[in-house]
Amino acid sequence: MYYKRGSGAPRSRRGNRATPALHMDYFEQVFAELRRHPDKIAIVRHNIAEFQAQPFLKKGLHTAIDRLLLVFEDSDDIELLYRQVMSEDIGQRVRRYPLIFKGIISPTVNAPDND
Repeated sequence: MYYKRGSGAPRSRRGNRATPALHMDYFEQVFAELRRHPDKIAIVRHNIAEFQAQPFLKKGLHTAIDRLLLVFEDSDDIELLYRQVMSEDIGQRVRRYPLIFKGIISPTVNAPDND
């Protein structure tokens, strides 16, 4: 138990926070797109390579990349990657860095109305 400095009141500890629903929706869209176009897994590999090329990475991002590389070591199985990213243990760290999956989902452009 931790105590606040200068008082006898206990300080609350931060526990594991759940990933917001908006982020979970994003990851569901990413994996739906990867299932439709498995060749886009190359984009994820490219993003990982770009992060690894940076001289200074946050420890959390470095750990997330290492965990994803372990998944890619075996194969490019999208379902295995999905299970790892959506899991509660390994996936929590990976889901903190959605930029790893940047470029998978194409922004939807509204077509002009031809009235």
